[in-house]
Amino acid sequence: AQEGRAAGTRMVEVKNDDMRYLVMADKCLDVAALEYKGMTLSFTSKPGLNGRNHFDTHGEEALRSIMGGLFFTCGLQNICGPCETDGVEYPMHGRIRTTPAEHLCSDAYWDGADYILEVKGEMRESHLFGANLVLRRTVRSVFGSGKIEIIDEVENQTAEEADLMLMYHCNAGFPLMDACSVFEIDPVESGDRDEIAANGRKEESYKVFGDPIVGYDEQVFYHKLPADENGWCHATMVNPERKLALTVSYHNQELPYLIHWKCKDAGNYVTGIEPSNCHPEGVHKEEEYGTLRKLAAHETITTGITIRAGER
Repeated sequence: AQEGRAAGTRMVEVKNDDMRYLVMADKCLDVAALEYKGMTLSFTSKPGLNGRNHFDTHGEEALRSIMGGLFFTCGLQNICGPCETDGVEYPMHGRIRTTPAEHLCSDAYWDGADYILEVKGEMRESHLFGANLVLRRTVRSVFGSGKIEIIDEVENQTAEEADLMLMYHCNAGFPLMDACSVFEIDPVESGDRDEIAANGRKEESYKVFGDPIVGYDEQVFYHKLPADENGWCHATMVNPERKLALTVSYHNQELPYLIHWKCKDAGNYVTGIEPSNCHPEGVHKEEEYGTLRKLAAHETITTGITIRAGER
């Protein structure tokens, strides 16, 4: 990027058959945009393409830099609104999303009959006398497959237990999301974040959208999806008129929840498809619920998501 708030931001452009996407080297190797046959399937918020800014981790000021994209990584120690716990301040959606990658590398190579396109790097969220979490990420795609794999390792590099909150904030925007679009999920369990979501569910199915509405209040739902025989869960946004679909898949071993953000607000028309290991209500609430994920000293976990784009 050459100008504006994205000036100087390092990105890796990947072209894979009908897909094109941008991996942000300076922002956690998150994917800024996804195009399929020249059509953008992801969402870009009003602040637009952003690099790293001085206000990224200052409470609600983060709203000035959350750009959406195909997905951004929330965590690793707080998700949702800014809060303070035991004298420690946590910014909105955490710090990892604005952390630049170290040991960055990209490659394209044959693996048998498969041609692999790959970007790798390592991000660290650490604090003197506090947490020291390392996220090692591989963004991988097999040529012609129509999918992007995000393969993550998270390691606690301290001698003490560490909190871990992790959510993949995937964002479907126009023209994939349109008045005719349908969110295809069949949850075994479903709940509402608040009264706004509960009332919204009574008025309209959370699976449909309709036209944008000025002043629409965002709604957030919590789902648990059935897993296939390998433990993978699948959620798909379908536009039947354009015959397009975007599927987000995740393994429920480390990501038991699907957070569903429904926003029909004019100018902010988007649906969040967000595999998560927690509820997006802050570390203090997750601790209260008794569901806060703890990494043991020197423990490493492997997790991630797969995103597939194509015709339907």
